[in-house]
Amino acid sequence: MDASAAGERAAAPAKGFGGKPWFWWPWPVLVVLDLWSKSVVFGFLAERYPHRVEAGRSHLVFDTAGLRFDLVAWGNTGTIWGLFQDGTLVLMVVRCLAVVGLLWFVRGTAPGARWQQFVLSLVFAGALGNLYDNFVRADRSVRDFLRFSGQWPVPWDFPAFNVADSCITVGAIGLFLLLWREDRAAARQRVS
Repeated sequence: MDASAAGERAAAPAKGFGGKPWFWWPWPVLVVLDLWSKSVVFGFLAERYPHRVEAGRSHLVFDTAGLRFDLVAWGNTGTIWGLFQDGTLVLMVVRCLAVVGLLWFVRGTAPGARWQQFVLSLVFAGALGNLYDNFVRADRSVRDFLRFSGQWPVPWDFPAFNVADSCITVGAIGLFLLLWREDRAAARQRVS
């Protein structure tokens, strides 16, 4: 083996799952937080409003200065923002494939790429939290319970969401920004 081939091999990041704590440590904690929060809120609403069907349970937390926050017990059979309603089985397959894809992506991530590991962990945690609901709930819906609405600058109503949805959203935005930054750095390096 010549010296240039040995240098290229040494410079290439090692593939595998070892040495990536920024991926392995956050997601179990976030999955537990997601499942715990869903259980607590849905349990609270069932206890507080036993005479209402699950989808009709809502509890006002605050309504001040044009911002309203409610805890709700909504089952979402679609995906983010309620899109693709009643496509649950297809979405379950897509989510399972996404989990496998994320693991493949993590395997190829450099051990020193901490932020990339972390944002992948966020997306992974969100996918697992929502998949749990898909597989355990009788109607295969995902439990959403955080609902915000407001009056300023125009009346608006944000779709209900959960901790898993937040993890997926923040992780996806973070991954986009990291990849964008890497792309810009590579473009600058090609120019110079």
